Amino acid sequence: MIVQHKFVEFMPDIIEDGFLYISLDYGTVIHNCACGCGSEVNTPLSPTGWKMTYNGEAVTLKPSVGNWSFDCKSHYWIIEGRIEWASTWSDDRIKKIRKIENSERNEFYENKKTILTGIETSKKQDLEEPILKKKWWLWRLLS
Repeated sequence: MIVQHKFVEFMPDIIEDGFLYISLDYGTVIHNCACGCGSEVNTPLSPTGWKMTYNGEAVTLKPSVGNWSFDCKSHYWIIEGRIEWASTWSDDRIKKIRKIENSERNEFYENKKTILTGIETSKKQDLEEPILKKKWWLWRLLS
């Protein structure tokens, strides 16, 4: 099965079968489930979620799309505009993968938070040093 892509700012009210609607402004790709069940699939683009590549002609979405919450439980890849079906996963495997993904996501954002806090503290110290030097100089002058 081939899917076409449409770059949009806002998602349309009606999602057509066979199309990927891509909003870079809102970091998401939406399409109807490839199995034909009619369910709308939202794949948010993020450092810990899906990544989308566009080669000038077609779109690839990684990792695979696993519609575990839908009745169909379809599982497929979107590679250069083609749907490539993947194996069906058991409920136990889905639970394990979700647990791993949640753990990786939490670790990513916790590390990012720690790094940003360290940068903010470093910037604060960089700003405070000249102020302290100026105060020291003024205190020495007035003493």
